[in-house]
Amino acid sequence: MRNLFVLVLLLAYMIACKQADPELPKIDLTYSDSLFFKQVGTPYSIDPVTKPAESGYFKAIPLGLSIDSLTGRININESEGGVRYKIFYISTDQETVLDSAKMVISGIDYRDSIYNLSSAGLIFANPIYNADPALPLPCADDDDDDDDDEEENDDNDCEFDEKDTDDDGDDELPGVNNDGCKVDVDNGVIDLAGSFADGFLGSNPANGTTRDFEFFYRITDVSNRSLQAITVRFYYFNSRADIPASLLAELGNRDAQARDVVLRNRDQIIQQPLVTAPGVAGSTEIMRIAREITSRPKRPPIIILTGR
Repeated sequence: MRNLFVLVLLLAYMIACKQADPELPKIDLTYSDSLFFKQVGTPYSIDPVTKPAESGYFKAIPLGLSIDSLTGRININESEGGVRYKIFYISTDQETVLDSAKMVISGIDYRDSIYNLSSAGLIFANPIYNADPALPLPCADDDDDDDDDEEENDDNDCEFDEKDTDDDGDDELPGVNNDGCKVDVDNGVIDLAGSFADGFLGSNPANGTTRDFEFFYRITDVSNRSLQAITVRFYYFNSRADIPASLLAELGNRDAQARDVVLRNRDQIIQQPLVTAPGVAGSTEIMRIAREITSRPKRPPIIILTGR
């Protein structure tokens, strides 16, 4: 009887100890800011300020963020600028999103879009600054048109299609404007109809013609006019019906990924496993789990031109 009493006490003690084990504290994944500017010419990396206490690894969507999957360290200068990213901290078993954080690397982008060249009026692709279409470029006009300064950069302190890449006063590159891609050097707006008329895809482009144009730019902001670059991919099809399903699917995948980055509650959905929908026999409610997070390219931006 005494042995039984001792055994009961021992079991009770073991249960009490197990229940008393403290849970790991809830710690958010944070960085020092949500917007970072490139500082070309000097190493520039950042580490997480805080991260969940559980063991795990880092993953970011979309592709383009130079992040160490083990430490969460981000190389700002080596990351694609003009993109909004979402950084996940994922459990080592790939089942749970422990937390996430959003971040923008400063720069410009262009919306993945389809343009009909037969539409009336001018057709332009406008740059998006810091992943916010409503945010104006910080390219203030510093010329009141009442002085005699004839410097080219007097009218605007930003420079697009920059040809003087080392800023020594001599051009090292011909620039994409000389190749028919009409990028406004003051504001980065691309004249699509004018570029097509100038033959930037050829004098008589075949159905399915594609070409990449890379140009450099400087913006007067916290980046201190650091030299940045962007590549834009152009396609031409005779009509919208000629656009391949695979290319339209790519645009859809990019749009879906962008929604994943922006939506606040997406992590809660990702954390839930596949479950049977209550009250509906034999049906399932599909929910993504952490190991199914896929990082797809955002770059280069895709601009599709159609003849009709």
